[in-house]
Amino acid sequence: MRLSYFIVLFGTGIIIIAFIIAIAFIKKNKPLYFKYIITFIILGLLLSANTIVNNNDIWFSNKKISILIEQSLLIFQSLMLGLFFIEVLNKSVFVRDTKLLLFASIFIQIALLIIGFSTNTEIKPIISSNLFLLIFSFFYLKDLMKNRPTLILIKSSVFWIVMGIFYFSTISFPINSLIPFIAKNHEYRNLRSQIFSISNISLIVLYLFIIKSYLCLKHPQNL
Repeated sequence: MRLSYFIVLFGTGIIIIAFIIAIAFIKKNKPLYFKYIITFIILGLLLSANTIVNNNDIWFSNKKISILIEQSLLIFQSLMLGLFFIEVLNKSVFVRDTKLLLFASIFIQIALLIIGFSTNTEIKPIISSNLFLLIFSFFYLKDLMKNRPTLILIKSSVFWIVMGIFYFSTISFPINSLIPFIAKNHEYRNLRSQIFSISNISLIVLYLFIIKSYLCLKHPQNL
């Protein structure tokens, strides 16, 4: 079994655990932004299923179907995280900028997806998502330092989620920007796969932080 495929299977297991925990807390009183997080988790399960199907050649020779499904799900995940930030920053001075940038991010991702398929070039829309999520994370941290100096961070659900998003985006942005410049020749296949696995590992960390955020709901301070 290739290491990259093992990471996909391991990550799928982590996402399943995150989904089970999310269901376990579904009736607990919690902040509204968790509705976007559970949708993000479900989309992650669909992404993993699509990747596993693709790795087992169930789509046969038509790989474009798998790629289209993957990129579409990634755009929806980006939308969910953007809505998460809008909910978190709804009382912040950054909320208007977040809404405008989210609209711009989704528009750019759809445009890159169309360009990629029409020109048969490898342009990853997630590059745009990573960049804007980094900006949203900066907005949150800026607002946090300005307005909530007494927040107990280790007991804060939103803090763990934002840190997971920040970590994932920081790792994924340079990797997804680099991959299109690596030749698709057979001798570079393992290199591309291994580099992309680093991004998948950072995504696993994000889901682990999401799990931690749900566990924070056990504490009185769960913002």
